[in-house]
Amino acid sequence: MKMSLDRFFTTRAQSIPVGRALPFDIFLKISGELILFKRTGDTLTQQRLDNLIKHSVIEIYILKEQRDLYLKSLKEIVKDPDSSDELRGRFIKETAFNHIQDLFSNKDVSTIAKESTGLIEDMVDFISTDLSAANTLMKLSTHDYYTYNHSINVSVYSIAICKSILGEDKKLLVTAGLGGLLHDLGKRKVDLKLINKPGKLDPEEWIEMKKHPGYGFELLQDIPTISNEVKRIVHEHHEHMDGTGYPAGISEQQILKLSRIASVADVFDALTTKRSYKDACSAQEALEIMAKMPEGKFDPEVFKLLETRTDKKNDITLDKSVDPCVPQLHFKKTG
Repeated sequence: MKMSLDRFFTTRAQSIPVGRALPFDIFLKISGELILFKRTGDTLTQQRLDNLIKHSVIEIYILKEQRDLYLKSLKEIVKDPDSSDELRGRFIKETAFNHIQDLFSNKDVSTIAKESTGLIEDMVDFISTDLSAANTLMKLSTHDYYTYNHSINVSVYSIAICKSILGEDKKLLVTAGLGGLLHDLGKRKVDLKLINKPGKLDPEEWIEMKKHPGYGFELLQDIPTISNEVKRIVHEHHEHMDGTGYPAGISEQQILKLSRIASVADVFDALTTKRSYKDACSAQEALEIMAKMPEGKFDPEVFKLLETRTDKKNDITLDKSVDPCVPQLHFKKTG
């Protein structure tokens, strides 16, 4: 009997646990039809998985009613003390991707946002102060969905920066990470054509784009399990120290420190991530671009933390009106 695609969700083949009994069924798409590949209780070997990937099997299909079992299996690997750091990091990011996918597509924002806290706690436990674990997480996923990956990356960077500047308080770090994960939640109410537009936004489009921090705040406003600090990060991540940001135009100490951290993480990842309409900058190039933005955009302490990680500068010119978090980036190397 032919099975409807509506009954399934897709995930990457490499996100399937190997060497242990599977708590869910796995289906492959062959000649346009879904075929049962592994039953609940079967084991997938690394060799078999490698062979699938070698033959260009990128996505696998799992029944939606088994989604929680799939996510639980990822979490068990993250919590397993025998899992390698690379494996833990990869499955943390796979779990994060699934959460973000739900946050942008599921009507029940409240439940998904609440469940995200446990994920962020895993990230906090994984990330070191020198950003090395954060960089590891950045390299572990090649999903095509920029907004999803970007949200995860900003969360990871926010945790790492917060840990370096504000210390080891886990509650604070979880707040930073959750704020980073949810910072662009309001974009679920913005037309995708606008978000992915390759050219410069016209004035009307720019007005709509600038509403996304407010939209995100509204989506979280009545969720008691989300702290006021997280809600402020979502609302304030485009505010500038000099008061020229949006949506409220607040400045300096009026902006939560964690929001200032998210702001730097947001721009840095936007610059260093490849998009359909622009190549990724190197970390050095991104820092140079950020340094040449109008003075007063970033918290100096937060930016300096990133800047001191780089010992090489590149000569880059940049239109001062550019906001790299939207598709308006036009820069070139000089010389």
